[in-house]
Amino acid sequence: MQTTRRNLFKFLGGSAVGVMFTPAPWRLITDTALWSENWPGIPRPVRGEIKTRYTTCALCPAGCAVRARLVGEQPVALMGVPAHPLSLGALCPFGLTGHHLPYHPERLKQGPAHEAAGAVANAIAQCGPNERIAVLDLRPGRTASWTYRRAMAAVKNGVYLTAPRPLGGAAVNLAAARTVLSIGVPLLEGWGTPGNVLAARAGFRLIQAEPFESRTAALADLWLRINPGSGRSLALGLTAQLEGKAMPAQAAAETGLTESQIADLAADLAHNGPALVLAGEDVPEVAPLNRLTGAWGKALIARAEAPVPDSWKKAAPPAGLASVPDGSIRALLIDESVPGDYIPWNAIAPKLVPDNPVVVAFAWSRNGYGRHAQFTLPTAVYPEMTGDAPAATDSPAAAFRISTPLVPAPAGMVDPAAFIAGAAGMDASSALRERADAIHKTGRGTLFTCADAKSTPVKEVKPEDFWKALNEGGCWVDAAGKPSAPVEETGWQAKTPAPQEASDLPLLVALTDLPGATGLISPLMSKLYQESNLRLGPNRAALNPASAAACGVSEGAHAVLQTRLGERPIQVTVSASVPPGVVEVGASPEILDICGAFSRARVAQS
Repeated sequence: MQTTRRNLFKFLGGSAVGVMFTPAPWRLITDTALWSENWPGIPRPVRGEIKTRYTTCALCPAGCAVRARLVGEQPVALMGVPAHPLSLGALCPFGLTGHHLPYHPERLKQGPAHEAAGAVANAIAQCGPNERIAVLDLRPGRTASWTYRRAMAAVKNGVYLTAPRPLGGAAVNLAAARTVLSIGVPLLEGWGTPGNVLAARAGFRLIQAEPFESRTAALADLWLRINPGSGRSLALGLTAQLEGKAMPAQAAAETGLTESQIADLAADLAHNGPALVLAGEDVPEVAPLNRLTGAWGKALIARAEAPVPDSWKKAAPPAGLASVPDGSIRALLIDESVPGDYIPWNAIAPKLVPDNPVVVAFAWSRNGYGRHAQFTLPTAVYPEMTGDAPAATDSPAAAFRISTPLVPAPAGMVDPAAFIAGAAGMDASSALRERADAIHKTGRGTLFTCADAKSTPVKEVKPEDFWKALNEGGCWVDAAGKPSAPVEETGWQAKTPAPQEASDLPLLVALTDLPGATGLISPLMSKLYQESNLRLGPNRAALNPASAAACGVSEGAHAVLQTRLGERPIQVTVSASVPPGVVEVGASPEILDICGAFSRARVAQS
């Protein structure tokens, strides 16, 4: 064939058409895709026997039962346990993806444990008569909590500190309530035990009172839009109405409701009881209000902890941070190995001695108190850790269940209970077994076993079988309504001061809950949470369009949130759902360190 320009184009065109009908290029594309998915960094599914194990989720105080599907020794799927007496077969999205957590990229891998132990020992030795050694426990009620209390009783000037206990530690029995008034509590968004809340939901009328239409407000029977920071005024107004007194003049003005709306709400609570009132730490008046609505003894129950050995009872009593004098804590040991209530650092820092205090944080990342501690020691995470879960806030009966590890913890992890017990010269390695034996000795309650979904009276179970069942995901449930200690109805938290007016801080801060205050959620859920925009991320703030214009910021702008205590970089979201004069931010530790709910702030372009 003569080589001409025409023939060259015919050859190239024919070749291109021919290639389309041959398998060669398609096979090359397939092979390239396979090669790209099999490079060394890509995790490969394990091969092995498929089996089932049971444990207890430790990602929140609910402590839901977990059925884990394993291939070999690797968990590949987590699910709830049907017929479980406490979690009722449910598991939240964070619990479903909890087996991803050990691979979180922000996880701490090592820490100076020996240096921290030496610093704590020196602090104990040098502790003056007016100084203290303190443990801050963010999730009290565990066996580890009793270890901390015993350790602080054994050291000079030891103090055991906890976060405030809502309703004085009383248990909420949603099944007994006909009406529930929630003042800003995310009742349908992860509060309590998800399965229990969903099971009880059909039996009560839900009234949600809060400034924003949250998911709980959207799903409630009635949403009352109150002004930010007016929860206490609403509680005071309702209390006056139920006592037959005149309503405080400021109640209607501060809440944004009319006097007739508050009066109708009080009548609703009185005539459709038992009526339960739930609120956050900024509304301590809910304790006496629940007595007026008939909730005490029905929808609120005095519940004791699971029994402990008699030898443990000489332990330091729980104390609040407000009871400790400023400048008195020589060494502070903070257990944030499991998520709990976060106390802002601006409330903790004044309690430390001014000259070289020792602060040790036991944590899985530096997102929480590790930002302020001299020593941050890495801890195991769920599902690597061994520990127990006390009864959740919505469990009428005491309970005891063990979170047994599904995978081994990596080398270098520190057990907070063992570290603190060692600092006090104690050995707490058998504490879980000792407590299980103390529970079994009482002969009270029942033992639920997950594998056969049976509940057996404890008095019919041998001690060794009881311990074995607990380590296989079983659960002890006490008889309801038999407390061995009175509930604290008042004095359970410090009162929150009213927000101060400030012309240079024109915005009122409203905090929204973040799942896992210190970021203790799986990488998958972290990604979904950050990219979905269904909730504000930890570094995002929402403003009304008018407020955004007054601040000189727009959608997506990078700005700075400024308060009296500091500032924090944020990214702006503009939303008409936010009232004018309010900045809505996620309650991350960084935000909580510079402001509380309904404090004053301003947003400035960065």
